[in-house]
Amino acid sequence: MGITANNIVAKTVQQVQHYPKEPIYYLYVANSLCVYEILVNDLPVHQNYKYEQLATPIYINRAILKSGRQKITYRLYPAPKEFNGGSDVFDSDTQFDVTVYQQDFKRPDADTEVLVKEEKLPIKKIQVGDKESQTKEEFVAKGQKYYEYSFYFDAEVPYENEGWSNGEDLRKIDQDLLKQWVVKFYNLRKKTVEENNKDALARQVFEGLKEQFVSEYQERDYIKDAWNEFITKYDNPTYQLQPFENYKMEFFGDGRLVCLRQISNDARYREKSALFGKYKDENGNTRADFHRLYLYLPKGEGLEYIQMIR
Repeated sequence: MGITANNIVAKTVQQVQHYPKEPIYYLYVANSLCVYEILVNDLPVHQNYKYEQLATPIYINRAILKSGRQKITYRLYPAPKEFNGGSDVFDSDTQFDVTVYQQDFKRPDADTEVLVKEEKLPIKKIQVGDKESQTKEEFVAKGQKYYEYSFYFDAEVPYENEGWSNGEDLRKIDQDLLKQWVVKFYNLRKKTVEENNKDALARQVFEGLKEQFVSEYQERDYIKDAWNEFITKYDNPTYQLQPFENYKMEFFGDGRLVCLRQISNDARYREKSALFGKYKDENGNTRADFHRLYLYLPKGEGLEYIQMIR
């Protein structure tokens, strides 16, 4: 039997395995005078374009397909002018630190947190006086508008997800033709939501949700609640998809993932999915629902088989 809205929870639970030790990896980030996006193995895991100070961890297991070396990339941009002395370039005092931790999911309250890697923003020393000892430190990209840096750490996990690892390199495909099929998929999601076709939505998201919950060792109740939270918003009579326009095509996953992102300088929409809706919650507050669609094409298949994997 295929995937439906009624069986997606059970089908997902069947795939989740449990182990004597269940490592969860996560990041803590500290930023000053910059906004950023973080990618793990070239999959976006967090964006902060509002110049917020994040105090909670960023969980990254969904981007870790198997044990071995993992790559973390951060993309920095100057903080908004109102926080950056009116400037649109990096200040010399820009700071950005990333710390990687691991903890056993089975013992989250125990003293099992392990520091895996700590990475500080590259700086350089410059001379500010006549003596060699008269120096100060400044960000290596002072005066620039963009900075990107990558580093690596080793992870050990008991599961192995295929993810996008066996996908075609989409950068090598005719780009006009590829974009036609990507837009077609986004329009399919748009139509599915407009028709509130829950079974079709379940089929679209199953692989991505399954691999996420496998990587997080989640139990039935958590998976059920997550599915219900995802699907019930489309029953809200105020839910309205926004105009699908002004977007760009971008690649991730070393060219094996593709998505459509908004072209906007508004921090609320910058680099967000081109397809999104708005609705009123139970308190009357307006909420945005961005349809995060990372598509891949299994090796050897035609573009008609392009599908969602995250």
